[in-house]
Amino acid sequence: MAPALANLRPITNPERNLSRLASLPSGGGLAYASAVKPRVVLDPGHGGSDPGAVGQIQEKKLVLDVALRTRQFLNAAGIDVVMTRDRDVALNANKATDLRMRANMGSAGQAFVSIHANAMPASTALRGFGIETWYNANHRLSPAFATIMQKNMVDASGAFSRGIKNQQSLGVLRTNRVPAALVEVGFLSHPVDSINLMNQNYVDRVALGIAKGVHESLRTGVHAAPSEVVGLMPTAVTD
Repeated sequence: MAPALANLRPITNPERNLSRLASLPSGGGLAYASAVKPRVVLDPGHGGSDPGAVGQIQEKKLVLDVALRTRQFLNAAGIDVVMTRDRDVALNANKATDLRMRANMGSAGQAFVSIHANAMPASTALRGFGIETWYNANHRLSPAFATIMQKNMVDASGAFSRGIKNQQSLGVLRTNRVPAALVEVGFLSHPVDSINLMNQNYVDRVALGIAKGVHESLRTGVHAAPSEVVGLMPTAVTD
């Protein structure tokens, strides 16, 4: 499959309708009261003076746009969303501190998704296209969560699947206390991927895929137990 085969059609009403989740089922085989409100943390990567990858668009702007659209889909399904940022800012000027703060905010929800875009050097740019999802061994359910996220994003967008990856220890994942995944929504360095990522229908589909992955995970019990969730963090932005 090539990036040119991505789905650029507008989202239909049946596609965008996610069933409402009033409360959560048991997480990881742990039974508890059903009155727990579903909540996820979305982390648009970079921000402020850190643009991330730069192509025809900047990573920090693209991923914030994706996160805000994802929040709309999730809110419509009754899922609360905590944003690590909802504007063009970094959490801290020091990169290591910034990543640690984002990871710490993961405990404000039952799952954590960090949203990023990829890039490759100009000499190898044509080799990099598609969507991939990363996880670390921070939580027993992170591999399952990453698998669900990857499948739903690829299904919704029609993008080439680069699969699930865990070969690197990532600062925003490794210390997270809840099931966590980092999604790479495409390559800003690829001539076709980058055009797709500027297409509003396609960006909608990427956001819908993330929302569907979160929805499925919360609905099927692939999420943190209450003891792993500490509630809203002081620096969190909620809606």
